[in-house]
Amino acid sequence: MVEVPDPVSGQPTPLAVWHYSVESPAGDASADGPGGPNGSGESGGYGEYGTPIVAVHGFRGDHHGLALLTDCLPGVEIFLPELPGFGHSPAFPDAPHTVPHYVTALGSAVEALRLVPGTFAGRHAAAPPASLPRPTLLGHSFGSVIASQLAAAAPDRWDGLVLLNPICEPALTADDSTSKVLLSRIAEGYYEVSAALPERLGSALLSSPLVVWITGTVMAKTEDRHTLAYLHDQHQNYFSAYDHRQVLVEAYRASTSGSVLDVAEQLRLPVLLVAGADDELGSIRGQKKLARRIGRASPRAQLEILDGVGHLIHYERAPEAAALISAFRADLGRS
Repeated sequence: MVEVPDPVSGQPTPLAVWHYSVESPAGDASADGPGGPNGSGESGGYGEYGTPIVAVHGFRGDHHGLALLTDCLPGVEIFLPELPGFGHSPAFPDAPHTVPHYVTALGSAVEALRLVPGTFAGRHAAAPPASLPRPTLLGHSFGSVIASQLAAAAPDRWDGLVLLNPICEPALTADDSTSKVLLSRIAEGYYEVSAALPERLGSALLSSPLVVWITGTVMAKTEDRHTLAYLHDQHQNYFSAYDHRQVLVEAYRASTSGSVLDVAEQLRLPVLLVAGADDELGSIRGQKKLARRIGRASPRAQLEILDGVGHLIHYERAPEAAALISAFRADLGRS
C-alpha cells in the first residue's frame, strides 16, 4: 500500500500497487515495494531486473485484469497499481473519481515508489537515482486514457508508452458502426439508471452477475472454451470489486468523457498501440487516426491491429500482445 494525497483535500489515502518481480513466480505479488517495506521509499530502489513496466488496468477492473499479460512477461519487473475505488484501493476521501484525479494519484504513487522523479507527490518525494533506466508505461482500455495523460504531463520520465485497446475516440462517436453506438448508448443508460435508483437496488443492478456475464459475452470473440471460461471467471470475481456505487458511476462518466486523442500531440515519446480489429469501443479508422496524431509529436508511433479479437486482447491474445511489447522494448534498447 502506497500513501498518496487526495487530489482535492490532500488527505493521505492508501493506494494498492501489486509488484511482480522476476524472482517470483508470475502472479505472486511481492510484499515489499522497491523502496523498502510496503514501498516506503526510504531505501533501495528498483532496477535489479532492468527496465520495469508500470501498468494501468481498465474500467471496473483491478490488477487481476492484467495478470495474464504479466504471466506472459516473466522476465520483466511489473508494477500494477489499482485505481482508487477499485480492487484493494479505497475510494478517494474527498475527490471525485475523474481522469485528472486518477492521473494525479498514480503520479504520486510512482514517485513514492521512486520509479520517476517527483512533482505530483510534492517536494518531499525522493527521486530515483539518475543511473536507473526510465520505466515503460502501459495502459489498457480506460487505463490507456489515464496512462496517456500521465505520459503527456512529463514524457521524459518514461522510456515508452504502450496502449492496449486504446480509447481512440469518445464514446458514442465510433464512426464505422451504428451497432457500436447502440451498445454505447445501452451502457450509458444502464449506468445512469443505476445511479438514479435507490442505493440498494442500484447497487444490485450494477453488480448483477447476469449483466456482467452479458457484457463479457458481447465483447468476447474467442472460440476457445478455456479462454472464454477464464474471462467469464475473471469478470464474475473481480468486475464488481469497487468501493461503492458512486465510485463506479463517477468512473464510468470519466471513462466516456474523453480519449487518448485529447493528448495525442503531447506524447513526445515512443508509443506502441495494440488494437483489436473487432473492438466495440474503437474503430479501425479511429485507431489509425489516433496513430497519425500521435506520430506528429512522437519519435515513433507504431500501430498493431490484431484480427479476430475485440476489446479483450488482455484475455484472448495475451501472448501475442506480450510479444509485441517485448519487441517494442527491445527496439528501444530495454530489457
